[in-house]
Amino acid sequence: MKEKNPYRKRIQLAVDILGEVIGRNDIDRYKLIELMKYKYSKAKIQPIRGKAFPPDIYDKELATLYVIGRYGLGIDIDYPELFNKIFDKETSLDQALEAVLKGDYSKARKLLIEVSPARVIDSNTLARMLRVGFTKTILGFINENVFFELLHKCIEAFPEEQHTVQNFVRFYIAFKLAEEIYSGRVRDRITKEAFKQALAVKMGFPRIMPNDKYIYTIATEVFNINKRILEKVLNLKE
Repeated sequence: MKEKNPYRKRIQLAVDILGEVIGRNDIDRYKLIELMKYKYSKAKIQPIRGKAFPPDIYDKELATLYVIGRYGLGIDIDYPELFNKIFDKETSLDQALEAVLKGDYSKARKLLIEVSPARVIDSNTLARMLRVGFTKTILGFINENVFFELLHKCIEAFPEEQHTVQNFVRFYIAFKLAEEIYSGRVRDRITKEAFKQALAVKMGFPRIMPNDKYIYTIATEVFNINKRILEKVLNLKE
């Protein structure tokens, strides 16, 4: 039996959106976001998210188009002017991510300050950087262990934002569990608990785990999993 790819439709949609903007001189970040909103709504796809649906979620979702455009399609090489125009923020976040992995924390801090509207390192900007790394991970452009290393190094690089890193760990575990349920690899509560605890240990954050309601939100909103399936796996009465 062929395993379902939870990201196939999302990747195809991203390629479609990027294909529409290549060669257009009038495109900017705002118009790209509006196009993405329209395409997502038509395809009945939600932006990747956790419990909240912040007003800037589609701006954050540009990380998906950025990763596919750069690492999947090479648009940054073929259309550098267009790419830099619409993905300037994501490019800087990606550079900050690489700086963290290399241990150049001062460069990473400088880049995040430049990206931040308030010109400070805040939870929103750091979470955006982690989102780029997360997207590269789930789409297979970097190894999962590299992402785990990034999380730990972010605590060293941005000690004042440790809670932001921990919140992202919680999100990642919830997201991966929803993915496992979608694929059919997790079908009962015992397997769910075992997977959740094993992933937390593997990530190096054994005490940070999401509750089942958090997993439920991602499973229904992002993966569109049937509620009857989720009731067999998740404890939603707590």
